[in-house]
Amino acid sequence: MKMFLIALALCFSAAARASESGSLSAEYTGYSHGLTVLKLSGSLTLTPSGYAVHITYHTAGMIGMLVHSDNDTASTGTFQGKTAVPQVFWGSGHLRGTARMTRIDYVGGNPVVRALSPPVEQERTPIPVAETAHTIDTLSAIAVLIRQVAHDDTCDGTVTTFDGRRLSQQTAHRTGDEVLPATDRSIFAGRALRCDFEGRQLGGFVRNEDEDDLRKPRHGTAWLAEMVPGAPPVPVKVIFENKVLGQVTLYITAVSGGSSSAVAQCCAAQRDAVR
Repeated sequence: MKMFLIALALCFSAAARASESGSLSAEYTGYSHGLTVLKLSGSLTLTPSGYAVHITYHTAGMIGMLVHSDNDTASTGTFQGKTAVPQVFWGSGHLRGTARMTRIDYVGGNPVVRALSPPVEQERTPIPVAETAHTIDTLSAIAVLIRQVAHDDTCDGTVTTFDGRRLSQQTAHRTGDEVLPATDRSIFAGRALRCDFEGRQLGGFVRNEDEDDLRKPRHGTAWLAEMVPGAPPVPVKVIFENKVLGQVTLYITAVSGGSSSAVAQCCAAQRDAVR
């Protein structure tokens, strides 16, 4: 799911660019091989001095019955210039029938793992503390990219993250405009900006798996569009790679916060125009 965080950050940039304070929530449904496989929702509260990010997801449809996975994560922090300074990151969920829990506090700008279940040594190669110095959590990375998009009007950016188990790097860059056709899976159709992104795992590899394969970059694409005239763009479609689900396509299904009623009216008109 880390691949989707970059695109979700761009989605939340709508709140950041509209004003220095605000909240935004978005919902997505994911498909693979024509089947529903994923439901995801996220929310962000942003102030001039800090942020709070909350993301939940769970597998859905037939795949959800066969391979259940769910996750609930949150992060709070402050801004120091253009940099996010996390305070607390926590997460809980289930993967392959095992309950999982994480809590990371930040001391002097460095992550301190307070709780991690199951212990990382049971599943992965531990990451030396020196390699995690001055990293941020995956949700604080959203805040970093929000600021970058808000100030520079581009999706270009690179962040290094540590979630207690994995050390990763994500990079995004703008590549042009495309027209998305109408579909019943989405509330949007029309012209959108294309942003390609890439994720690389740097450490915390699963034991007994091919490390060279785990180190390979995973790619994805997000399409952003102005859903309401005069408002900032949000991602309306996202494609990313997942080891279990394969290629997943996420479609935006709801937006709230700000002018959500205007969003619905605008998107309905766009669908009619494209049809």
